[in-house]
Amino acid sequence: MTYKTKLGQIDVSDEQVIVFENGIPGFQNLRKFTVVNRYSDNPIHWLVSLEDEYVALPVVNPWLVCVDYSLNLSQLDMQELNLENQSDLEIWAILTIPKDSPEKATINLLAPIVINLKNKKAKQVIQEDSNYSVRHFVRDEIERSKKIIQNSKTGSE
Repeated sequence: MTYKTKLGQIDVSDEQVIVFENGIPGFQNLRKFTVVNRYSDNPIHWLVSLEDEYVALPVVNPWLVCVDYSLNLSQLDMQELNLENQSDLEIWAILTIPKDSPEKATINLLAPIVINLKNKKAKQVIQEDSNYSVRHFVRDEIERSKKIIQNSKTGSE
């Protein structure tokens, strides 16, 4: 089916439609989305609403920005997603990219988008008892991650 979106007209098969049964905070009335990768060499993808042509959120694999990222799903989250195996998950973190200052982009590590690839159910999971916040500077997290990787190679802490 063809949808008019913020990224232009896109063709989306039924298998590509993901459903947020309770919407997403800020967009509770929207349920149907898809993830679009506009450029194969760009790590930024788009979580695109199939119900409101003006809603598309930039998302990225959180481990690309924060190598030591950890996700703690509650039993309730797993039940709501009908999740049997964690290997069936796809995880995205929402980016906020200021129009005139992309270098000040932030990533929401507290509340990732979690998708069950088997049944296409999705939700934004707010991690409880977490040190993450909704606004980590991408640049800072990448620099911190580089240090972690470098230290792991040299054996220092």
